[in-house]
Amino acid sequence: MNRPDVIDCVKKQLIADYNCTEKDLESYKLVVTELKNGGERAMKAVCFGGSAVFSVKPSMVPDFKRIFEGKDPNWVFESKSLIMLSEILYLHGHNVDNIYEYYVPDTSLPKTEAKYDVEIIESGFDRFKNEPAAKDVFDLESHGPITLVLAARKNGKIIGMAAAFEESPLLWRVSIGIVPEERFGFAAENVLALIKDAVIEKGKVPYYGGPSSRNISPNTGSAAGFFPCWTQIQSRPRDDEFLNLHGTR
Repeated sequence: MNRPDVIDCVKKQLIADYNCTEKDLESYKLVVTELKNGGERAMKAVCFGGSAVFSVKPSMVPDFKRIFEGKDPNWVFESKSLIMLSEILYLHGHNVDNIYEYYVPDTSLPKTEAKYDVEIIESGFDRFKNEPAAKDVFDLESHGPITLVLAARKNGKIIGMAAAFEESPLLWRVSIGIVPEERFGFAAENVLALIKDAVIEKGKVPYYGGPSSRNISPNTGSAAGFFPCWTQIQSRPRDDEFLNLHGTR
């Protein structure tokens, strides 16, 4: 798998998630599409490769097209623009929920050398759940089924763990957990790089971002061979006194 293969997998997943086309993702424009399967969310947006796609509920399409007229994708990241987006969402009973950056691997890098005794398993994950390094890893089970777990041991003790979650047939989210006494060394970098390699060997694209990046600093991710690929913006329903009184959600 080379870098173009990685980007192609990301594109295919974004096309499905944001109800858009490959042309939209390569347009260098602000594009508005109708949100599919958004649940309670009224908007989710992706900024990728110089383009931005906003997938919104049908009733909101005219408002978003109006505020985007004559703008380029860089407009999204201006502070006044986020205020404007927040105001539009507020009128429709929603708020901006989060803005997350997502990272994928540079597959041109050589395979990582393990600095610890490493075990990779594909079943029987429960035996690790009481390990101190496992808490943050298994907290993300709601993101999809766990497909791989990696345990790194030092002097017989598990000092780091990682897991891969099958969120889609193309992309597997990865997360790591490191015991406190090892967090200031190279354990996080090595464990992240090792789970990255294990997922790539399965023919899938590992990625992290959002809640899964709580233990992954920018320096750790970069050292493990990841680079930023896309940014996601999501909304969530408002829950305040005005809504309770007027039922405008």
